[in-house]
Amino acid sequence: MNDRLFTAITLALIACVVAIGDVLVRFDHLYYDLGRHFSFKRAPDNVVIVAIDGRSIEAIGNWPWSRRFHTELINHLINEKPKAIGFGITFSDPERDATEVDYAFAEAIQRAGNIVLPVLLEAPYVGASVKQSFPTPLLASVVAGLGRLHVSLDADGVARNLYLWEGLSVGGSTVLGLPHFSQAILQVANLLPANMNIIPPTIHLAKPSVSSENGYEAQRLISNSPRKINFFGTPGHFHQISYVDVLANKYSSGFFKDKVVLIGVTAKGLGDVLLTPVSSDSERMSMIEFQANAIATMQSSSLVVDAPKWIVSLLCALLAILPLLWLSRLPPLKSVLLIAIYLIVIILLSLSIAHWWGIWVPTSGALIAILFAYPIWSWRKLNSAQLSLDRELQRLRDELSALGMVTEDNVDGGNVDPLESRILKVNLTAQHLRNLHKSRNDTLAFISHDIRAPLGAAMMLLDKFEANKYSERMSKMLIRAHSMAEGFLQASRAEMANVNRFHELDIVSLTQQAIDDVYEISMAKQLKILTDFPEECVWVRGDFGLLLRAISNILLNAVKYSPERSEINVILKSDTQSIILKVIDQGPGIPAKKITKVFRRFSRAEGEHQAQEGSGLGLYFVNVTIKKHRGSVAVHSEEGAGATFIISLPIERRKSDSPVESDRRKHHVSPFNDTI
Repeated sequence: MNDRLFTAITLALIACVVAIGDVLVRFDHLYYDLGRHFSFKRAPDNVVIVAIDGRSIEAIGNWPWSRRFHTELINHLINEKPKAIGFGITFSDPERDATEVDYAFAEAIQRAGNIVLPVLLEAPYVGASVKQSFPTPLLASVVAGLGRLHVSLDADGVARNLYLWEGLSVGGSTVLGLPHFSQAILQVANLLPANMNIIPPTIHLAKPSVSSENGYEAQRLISNSPRKINFFGTPGHFHQISYVDVLANKYSSGFFKDKVVLIGVTAKGLGDVLLTPVSSDSERMSMIEFQANAIATMQSSSLVVDAPKWIVSLLCALLAILPLLWLSRLPPLKSVLLIAIYLIVIILLSLSIAHWWGIWVPTSGALIAILFAYPIWSWRKLNSAQLSLDRELQRLRDELSALGMVTEDNVDGGNVDPLESRILKVNLTAQHLRNLHKSRNDTLAFISHDIRAPLGAAMMLLDKFEANKYSERMSKMLIRAHSMAEGFLQASRAEMANVNRFHELDIVSLTQQAIDDVYEISMAKQLKILTDFPEECVWVRGDFGLLLRAISNILLNAVKYSPERSEINVILKSDTQSIILKVIDQGPGIPAKKITKVFRRFSRAEGEHQAQEGSGLGLYFVNVTIKKHRGSVAVHSEEGAGATFIISLPIERRKSDSPVESDRRKHHVSPFNDTI
């Protein structure tokens, strides 16, 4: 399987498994909570808390208080005309031995007409059925609304969520939910956003009845429509006024007008306190302030909804495979640094979506998969490299064995580390290749001296002594053999040229010198060589001798196949990137099907007009030389319409004032003093 495809599938699977299984849900909670600290905002002015604080307890007495204090408080608030009043206090039991107090309290509630009382949901012990505590029937009959005062804690014990609707299942397959306390208050105050549903949903149960140990049907809490709260700030962020200050009229006129008033316990050690994303163990948030945050968030339509699992999984899978875009292109250090940056970007993206669009997309699945991206990718590439290396080593050793150059070795012993074994094999094979390279150099030396020298001597002897009927034939054969040896030698030198020894050269002067070198044979055919060169120097980086011979080969090829009294055009054009040399002749051209063969070793474009002599190494030498100089060579031709050879070389960007005469050609003496 392709390495990239394998890595992508593996990372996507890791991301999906972690996302669906909530494996790192605590980490998701961690950076969600950190994000809340960067989204604090000013508490809304229309929400105020009447706090049953330590000063109120000290002034009025031990908690719980008689309901006549609450009646007096309501009477004070009625005159201020608030939008709604919410008690964060349960009144599930009647006032002991004081029925008239309950009636007075109920009368005050009815007179206010905008009071919401809580419904308490609680379990006496872990595993017990959930109990639902309503206000007394007298109070329940006169309130403007009822809401659940229930907070759902996450697995880490932190309160982040609320359910818009909850209810108890008792006999039957459906449950009608009760609204949340904050939702009920906003509905009474006519501040509930239009997108909030005020009709309780019908919740269908998969298992409608569950029997307890005594045979009775157990009650189960059924929750619907979870939402996360966007906390406005740390504990104490909302406007508060002490309970006793309200009773003492210590507030300005109109202070409570058109506001949502919440009444609850804030004194330490009395009411419920919660650990929230914006609080700590030492400073927890009171239940009534938690409800204030819920009301403010719901009022501003900024409750956060959890994205569906399938969307989370799909997004995590897509985010997990994105590093493959750069892992195959960047070096290891840059890849790791980019992955670190990418992790931070994903976390910021998740928090931004929650803040701006109110959708929570936990990305721990993508984050853990991305952490594994580089190790998995590196393992796959290393494994592929090892397999490829093993194949190539074996193939090379087989070829060397066929030449009798591989001896038995002990690198495959069972106690040798596999990687160390490969390294030993590479070292042995490299030694054999060095031996082959030395043999090649020896062969070149042999060809250049021990073969060319006898051939040259034989040619001289034929010229010196009396000719016979075999002399001309022998001379041609010797000349052809000498030409092939020379071509092979030059091609091998081009193949082994060291690019680190290249110099800056003026390609304009070098081309002019190549034209000078073919002057004599061009004059023999009465050819005109027309030039179009830049006036200034154009610098390239290369080997003077190789480039001079390559361009000369192209020119000689044009001279050889050009008809007498015709023209050869030599054009040099340059831009900021490269120099283009064109040699255009008026010869017979090259058949289209033969063009691909002209630059191959020992290949010639045989045809009706092609010369029979030649080794087939001249244009091969040109191709090797130009490629060594990071350039390209091509030919365009139509049969019967001449040929155009095009050489492209990169321009040397570094400025140089060294003339071309300072290079090797100062030792090269041209037999011609004039120019074409």
